[in-house]
Amino acid sequence: MRYWMRVAAAGVLASGVAVGADGPMRVEVSRDTWVSSVGREAEMNLGGAPKLKTKSFQELSIVDLDPGPLRGRVIRAAALHVHCESKDVQRRVTVSTLASEWVEGTATSYEKQPGSTCFAAARLGEKPWAYPGSDMTAVMNGMGNTIWAFADATGPDKDGWQVIAVDPRVVAARVAGISYGFVVFDDVGSEYERNGDKVTHHGFPNRFIGSKDSNRRRSPYFTIELGEADGEAPGAIEKIESNVDELPAGEARVRWVTPGDKGPAGTLGFEVRVSKDGAFEWERAMVVPRYLIPMAGRAGETVSMRLRDMNLTGGAMVTVGVRAIDAAGNVGPVTTAKVKLSDRKAVELPTDGPNPFEKVAPLPKIGGVEVAVIDGLDKVQPITGEMVPHHEASYLAANHLWSAADKLVRLYAARNEFAAFQIVLTGKTDGVAAQLAFDEAGNDAPTAELFRLRNVSTKRGPMPDPMIPLKGAVSIPATDEKIDGQRSAAVLADVYVPHGAAAGVHHGKLTLTAGSETLQIAVELHVYDFTLPDVLSFVPELNCYGLPDPPREVAYYRMAHRNRTCLNRLPYGWNGSVSMPIGKWDGKTFDLSPFDARFGALLDGSAFDDLPRKGVPVDVFYLPLNENWPIAIDPAFKGGYWIEDALAPTYRQQFVAATRAFAAHMAERGYDHTLLEFYLNGKVYYKDPNWTRCSAPWIFDEPAHTQDFWALRWYGRAFHEAADPVRGNAKLAFRCDISRPQWQRDLLDGVLDIGVIGGGFRRYEREVIDRKNANGEVVLNYGSSNALEKANVQPAGWCIDTWTRGGDGVLPWQVIGNKGSWDKDDALSLFYPGEKVGIDGPVASIRLKSYRRGEQDVEYLTMLMQQTGVPRWAVGEAVRERLKLAASFSATSDEDAGTVNYDTLDPVALWALRTAIGQWLSERHPAPKRQLVDLRPAARDMAHLKPLGQVGGMTK
Repeated sequence: MRYWMRVAAAGVLASGVAVGADGPMRVEVSRDTWVSSVGREAEMNLGGAPKLKTKSFQELSIVDLDPGPLRGRVIRAAALHVHCESKDVQRRVTVSTLASEWVEGTATSYEKQPGSTCFAAARLGEKPWAYPGSDMTAVMNGMGNTIWAFADATGPDKDGWQVIAVDPRVVAARVAGISYGFVVFDDVGSEYERNGDKVTHHGFPNRFIGSKDSNRRRSPYFTIELGEADGEAPGAIEKIESNVDELPAGEARVRWVTPGDKGPAGTLGFEVRVSKDGAFEWERAMVVPRYLIPMAGRAGETVSMRLRDMNLTGGAMVTVGVRAIDAAGNVGPVTTAKVKLSDRKAVELPTDGPNPFEKVAPLPKIGGVEVAVIDGLDKVQPITGEMVPHHEASYLAANHLWSAADKLVRLYAARNEFAAFQIVLTGKTDGVAAQLAFDEAGNDAPTAELFRLRNVSTKRGPMPDPMIPLKGAVSIPATDEKIDGQRSAAVLADVYVPHGAAAGVHHGKLTLTAGSETLQIAVELHVYDFTLPDVLSFVPELNCYGLPDPPREVAYYRMAHRNRTCLNRLPYGWNGSVSMPIGKWDGKTFDLSPFDARFGALLDGSAFDDLPRKGVPVDVFYLPLNENWPIAIDPAFKGGYWIEDALAPTYRQQFVAATRAFAAHMAERGYDHTLLEFYLNGKVYYKDPNWTRCSAPWIFDEPAHTQDFWALRWYGRAFHEAADPVRGNAKLAFRCDISRPQWQRDLLDGVLDIGVIGGGFRRYEREVIDRKNANGEVVLNYGSSNALEKANVQPAGWCIDTWTRGGDGVLPWQVIGNKGSWDKDDALSLFYPGEKVGIDGPVASIRLKSYRRGEQDVEYLTMLMQQTGVPRWAVGEAVRERLKLAASFSATSDEDAGTVNYDTLDPVALWALRTAIGQWLSERHPAPKRQLVDLRPAARDMAHLKPLGQVGGMTK
């Protein structure tokens, strides 16, 4: 806070001052435009418009000045003067550097103008803002090695002028030629009016200011206070070092130490060029794009640059030249170094696996019905017989699992793995019973469970989804469903291979009986010579908001655990009230005995002692801590959009004390496996129409505006201040669910432990994964499970695709169904309430098995990485190519979790990849290892984080 207030005090200069030799200098805006990020407007130019506009992340402006008269002088203070042209005035405003050249354009209203600047491109149709596919967010507000700061604008004076203080370094960067203009960004975004408890929310006010193309008396301008002259260049960079680590071919990581500046301005940044031949001449060398070049650190501090996006030849030796620039625009001498680029080759995945059965023969029959076997990820419409995804009719007789000619089912699995297949019965029958057993006995023998698939009404007619444990016989039509015209029914066979199972072929029999008839089908289970780990290296986190009361609740956690997923229930509502007995905070101590009694078995693993992953605790768990529990927020809320002023200091003190006591208890109890998540779920617009409806004065879940990210930063810092000193081995983590990672800036760097990213995960994959790697974050992708009429391969494909892109898990946002889910398509219902069918507990959707399949396939890929030493991105690229993974994302808005669809993914392709990798691994019989990715938040050294108001001064 001190920083931006200091900037404001120094930079607020009266409009209309004369230009003096040593006084404030007025500098007119030389070019300007506004851009929109909304829909098709993202490709439109407004460079000739008579107004500029700020509207949070929807619309923002770019301005520029002629830096020539400012060179050679220290910038002491600066301010941007704008003329208000709307009832909604500027409030807190960010001014940022811009790491790309741009073209003003001439459009006076939204117009697609090739070659001109818009949000989507620096020059539409000609040049992206940064790397291919990037938009403007890659080169502003902390991204692309930019710097920014915000300040509160003064209220409009009698003539309508407002003044915004600008960080002197932002202006100096333009003077030094390491910025190409100034981004002007509305940080408040949305506002609300409160009258008692009545609240009216105003989303995205339109804030207009005059542009240079309006009446010149309303054109924006800067006033800049110049300091002493500086004509001395920074010193030479002493040494340049490089490595390629696990980078793609043609890339390198280059490091050097920031040199001191001989003059008073201080070293601010660098210029970098690359020569591909032996000789290095600065003027002839390739210019490294500005967005890749780091800002300077303090003198003596090391900075790092990832050399990429330049189409350099893998394995080549290039010469890199670097020179420092100070804040007065003085350029230091060039230092060069030879840099060897990565020569990493494309990964060749194993291909030697079993072949699908090809011989087509009539399907065996029993009791008047035909019998076929299909993949666990397939489904058959029970009236029409349509297969989803589509297969040729011959698939029912011969596929990767089944040979009707041989009456044989063939499975492949590692130890500690589940393998599943479906038995499809077609025809009419009063009853077919089924049993699957393996020849051997004992604790190390494979086991099997059978489930009848019940159908649910969808747009494509009834579709199979809930899995009821098979007891008795299957009839067609089903007596408990009454589906007119039903021709088929399905049974899922779920086979588990214990940890102690011997490698090799295990034999079993699937026996079907109908009256006096018997049909036996052989089952070959090929067990690989390796074991899947008990501790998940990739977590399908199943989010929910309510569960049955104990003791039923634990059955839901157990079902998720058995299927290699993790159920996570948010324990509080919109008003922050915790919906269950947790414990009491008396201001000094916590009595958390109710918490331990209810959740201790989940967190120490004893709730799962009899399951395949015996004794492994839940992977993730929401803490009850929030903005209104155990410390009430309303008595401390003073009003306003900026958290440092809006909350009484005592609130933070009490929050830290309570959180510290809670964290200490987690450590004392030894809850050291689970990621214990401090997560804020409220949204201020839910206060409309009544203040008490929601306790959050900001948008915490899926933050939208700078004020929201800023508030999350405040809470994250307070949480780590409380928890880190006492957490011991407990994994207390600050988590945020973010649908707009492109607007996150560097606000949560060093604070966030777990980022749950929505649809932006793929659109802004590079930013998300770079941020994850730089800060040691855990990243999950949230969305929705497939609708029942869609292919059940979606959850498996979602898991695999997310892993290949660097993610650590997926998160369907809601998974608990209700009584109505049995009768109408409910994509959210991975767990059906069992009371409908006489079961005291949950009934699983077959889609839950698809999440399990995806998680198990990720374990194969992880073990492949461990054995080969190949980095994940390289394996990921090869997997996406092999599977032709083409993901499409559908959502109605940024807040909609949306669904990632894999309409072209074939279960046979997944099987072929898995079995080829499985055979390759089995030949090397790797020992089980703990997960490659340690899902543990790093210890946060909060001392390195600048005071709240100085965040705009942080460089990347």
